[in-house]
Amino acid sequence: MISFRNKIWSLLNNGIEFALGIGLVAAITRMYSTEDTGAWFLFIAIFAMAGSLRDALIQSAMVKSTAGITGSSAHSSLKTNLTVMISFELVTSLVIVVVSLFLGTILGKFLLFYPLYAIPNAWFRWQVFYLRSQLQIKEIFITNLLNLCTIIVLFVLLYLNKAEVIYLVPTMGAGSIAGGIFASFFLPYRQIIKATTAKENLKLIRHFGFFAMLREATSAVSSRISLFYSSALLSLQQTAFLGVSQRFSQIALLPNNAFQSILFPSLVMHVNKGDLKAAKHTFEDSIAQLLAFTIPFAITGVFLSPFILELVSGPEYRQSWSILAIYLLLATIITPFGAAFGSMVTAMGKPQMAFRIVLVNSILNIGIGYLLMSVIGLMGAPLSMAVTELGGFIWIGTILKKEADISIVSTFAKIPGIYLKSTGKVLGLLKKSEAPIKTTEVIK
Repeated sequence: MISFRNKIWSLLNNGIEFALGIGLVAAITRMYSTEDTGAWFLFIAIFAMAGSLRDALIQSAMVKSTAGITGSSAHSSLKTNLTVMISFELVTSLVIVVVSLFLGTILGKFLLFYPLYAIPNAWFRWQVFYLRSQLQIKEIFITNLLNLCTIIVLFVLLYLNKAEVIYLVPTMGAGSIAGGIFASFFLPYRQIIKATTAKENLKLIRHFGFFAMLREATSAVSSRISLFYSSALLSLQQTAFLGVSQRFSQIALLPNNAFQSILFPSLVMHVNKGDLKAAKHTFEDSIAQLLAFTIPFAITGVFLSPFILELVSGPEYRQSWSILAIYLLLATIITPFGAAFGSMVTAMGKPQMAFRIVLVNSILNIGIGYLLMSVIGLMGAPLSMAVTELGGFIWIGTILKKEADISIVSTFAKIPGIYLKSTGKVLGLLKKSEAPIKTTEVIK
């Protein structure tokens, strides 16, 4: 089982990500026009797609080769992993900068600054992946906190000087540098430098990274294609509305990301020991606890979304509440199973299973999304996502039962027990607090 302390630290980490994400949305939508905001969301979509490919290439292989493993083997794997990551990011940044030179739009200006954010962020996230593989969650929290504080200070300076929105890009890069410097003290860089790269590590990256990249490429395009559809079929203003809705819906993903970040290393350790029964229980118990925690907040968020959107971003964004509501429910109920499914089959050495599902779902979402957005406008984006996610949910349930005897029905059935257990603990604490104080008889 995953320790309670690590769950708390992981939730705190995602709380920082929440503060950063929502804080940026509030600041950008209040400070800049809807057109500038729409361009920013397009840039972030491109950055996220490229970043997800890079992370997919290295993350699974790193965790698989370092979780519970120490010594020269781990150091060799880290060096190989770091070399591949840097090479990938340099090539990607070069391609994007060249493309930006041919764009005469505000998006082109954003992309020209791309390396100033992407390269520091790649180094930052690589170190976080290592700390996560070692379950050093507290250290990740401090790293993320330094990143957040640096961005806040620099953003205030941008605000005071009324700087253009494109200068947010190097500001984000500076935050990654600050957090990365702290994280570097917890990595064995001396041993990594002395270590040699090995063909076995490259094979591991190729095996896990190849399918992970394919999965992330199709998933990233599918999940963000609606932003590009909205800018092409509708307007940058509509892109801003959609982007804000998607960003707010990521609030529901924060607890999920917290659990998933420590679920994968735990599953890998169980599978490496050949204990599939323990992996099954860890999977079902963790997801049940996650759902028990997030579902009440998601339902509350659906009802409050119109007011939250207006409060944070302004009255013009209130109209996108229905889009946000659908994204919130999908992110809360279905996404955790998809992410955990990918972790489980990757831990079992079968990443191609997750790729097949993501590929089919992504193709369907891209096609259905274009059709619906052409006909009914912006509302077509969340509706197409709902259709494809429900289909994928049924599919992964079948595979989990067959491959690991994991039951989605059993996972949901555990939720009432979690509520009862939590209620019992609370009532027990209340009874203790209300118990009369015993006094000792004074002997004269």
